[in-house]
Amino acid sequence: RSNPGYTQGRFGEYVFSNIRRFVIVKVPMEKVPKGSSAKPRPKHFAYACPILTYSGRGTTKPDCDPAEHTIVHFRGTKPCYLQGENGMTMDPIEIEHTSDPRATLKPASRLHLGMTYPVQWNVKVKDIGMVSQAHLKKLKKY
Repeated sequence: RSNPGYTQGRFGEYVFSNIRRFVIVKVPMEKVPKGSSAKPRPKHFAYACPILTYSGRGTTKPDCDPAEHTIVHFRGTKPCYLQGENGMTMDPIEIEHTSDPRATLKPASRLHLGMTYPVQWNVKVKDIGMVSQAHLKKLKKY
């Protein structure tokens, strides 16, 4: 196969993998029995909303609900609406960039707040930034 997303596994089968971007929105905590002095610990996963570009189309993609999305952008860049995009009702969310200059967000990046995924702690991740302090309250409201 010539698709770069496929690699051959150790048993000769083809395995698909790709890089995805997410914003962690909730870290569930384990329950502590009443009367216990133990402190609650995080469970072994977090809930995250995906950052999607829809192949550069943003929310103009057919069957995409713009009301479930908002623009996500790095601090120092302007939020960018694409031609024909309308219906997003939430203000853009700003991300504080990490020190890695290779970390990027495309102008068509949209945070899909209508969808969450559980991401386990053992999944390989790369930190590209954090939601700016000034935008955290807004994100929690959404």
